[in-house]
Amino acid sequence: MLFVCLSVTCCLFAQNAVKINFNTSTLRESVIIGYSRTFHQNHEIEVGLRLHINRLVMPDDQESIYYRRMYASNFVQHLGLQLGYNWYFLPRLDHLKPFVFYELQAAYSTTRNHGYGPTYNLNDGSYSIEEYTESFGPFLWLQNTIGVGFKVDIWKSFYLFEKMGFNATQIIGNDEKLMPDLFQKFPWLVNEFGYLISVGVGYRF
Repeated sequence: MLFVCLSVTCCLFAQNAVKINFNTSTLRESVIIGYSRTFHQNHEIEVGLRLHINRLVMPDDQESIYYRRMYASNFVQHLGLQLGYNWYFLPRLDHLKPFVFYELQAAYSTTRNHGYGPTYNLNDGSYSIEEYTESFGPFLWLQNTIGVGFKVDIWKSFYLFEKMGFNATQIIGNDEKLMPDLFQKFPWLVNEFGYLISVGVGYRF
């Protein structure tokens, strides 16, 4: 009976919302279409579908293997999952609500790498620098982010939100072009550290 009463109370005081937002992060750019549910004014749980945006232009010239190099090679690899929790620490404010958050983004995709490397001529010992484009994976990407954000009402049930934070991304998997054949039986774990910036719009109902 206690469980039933708590469930009914949560449903009565819960607030639902749908939202869409644009992200730039360690996984590069994406759009997330999601649903959230707020309990007791200051606890919000959200779940969303992540849609990865491929970009041919490299974000930097550091020739990284993983950092901001995620690039989907088929339709399924464009899809991912987003889960999050927001805690509103000033819930009594009417139109502006700051919060701290934790967010997980999960994806399964390949990389796209671009750079320059030497090509040697064994006959005369000379070499030249040539441009190359390479792909590795696919890998499982798990991005964990903590940070701060705010939500502000704009018109009726519509609101804007923005959040930013720092993350650690675990990349799990292997590729024979990166690892010797001896180690191909075991998945490798790589950690990358970066950031997340997200802006979007939501609708309460």
